[in-house]
Amino acid sequence: MLSKQDLKAHGAILLANMIWGGLSPITKFILQDGSLSGLQLSAIRIIGGTVVFIIMGILLPKNVAPKEKIRKEDWKKLIAASFLIITFNQALYIMGINYTSPIDSSVMSTLTPLFTMICAAIFIGMPITWLKAMGVGLGLTGALLMVFGQTSDCETASNPVLGDSLCLLAQLCAALYYVLFRDIINRYSPFTLMKWMFILSSCTFGLFMIPELVKVDFTKIQGDVWISITYIVVFATFLAYLTIPYAQKHLKPTAVAMYTYFQPVTAAILAAIMGLATFGFLKIAATMLIFIGVWFVTGAKGKQKTL
Repeated sequence: MLSKQDLKAHGAILLANMIWGGLSPITKFILQDGSLSGLQLSAIRIIGGTVVFIIMGILLPKNVAPKEKIRKEDWKKLIAASFLIITFNQALYIMGINYTSPIDSSVMSTLTPLFTMICAAIFIGMPITWLKAMGVGLGLTGALLMVFGQTSDCETASNPVLGDSLCLLAQLCAALYYVLFRDIINRYSPFTLMKWMFILSSCTFGLFMIPELVKVDFTKIQGDVWISITYIVVFATFLAYLTIPYAQKHLKPTAVAMYTYFQPVTAAILAAIMGLATFGFLKIAATMLIFIGVWFVTGAKGKQKTL
């Protein structure tokens, strides 16, 4: 019997992944409108997320938004981490959505646990079991099938090979962040980390993108596009990030990772309703390979023989 805390934790992680599942089709809708480019939307998301984190840091209680002081020696790491998980991860993902379908981009997001395991084996010598190795093979086969084994099944995917590749690079950036910056991830609260990494990304990528943002005619952006931008900044960038730490305190990492499967499901339903993508046999086959591969990686028991 699940406790109330466990039920809340499951609800929190489900909500986060459903929000992120809606990110792909909603981003696609904004980019199709033509008011913003992928880079411009990325800059708005990063700068907007920074503003929200700063405001919420003032308004939220200390148990949610603690006032932590960053060690002097950690600032260089924070800057590098901000490039990986904020600038590169978010910009590459949004740029990828511009070229591929919302379903493809959302399926690619489920590969983060698989890439994390590969990076952990390379950089910190984490052992890989035979079952996990099988999961890597199946997952990467599904990803390659998704990227190279299809032509565009929807007019919204102008270049699915390029788009899917950019989304894969975005997940690789996230995996590198989780492996290379474990020390600061464990040292500071998630709110503190995200707040400062968004601020640092705004001071680097955001400032660099000012010439591009100046070109945007914000008066011509329609109301439904503004609502979609608000969804990305407030829900997919801020709220979803806050639900994850709560779930991680009460659930096993494998349970948290398995909820990523709800992202492509949510994306597929919403994209179909919005007329932005279809889900053919090839996508289903590739998605199942990725799902099975990630399940092997996140669910494999540590007692199994290593390679």
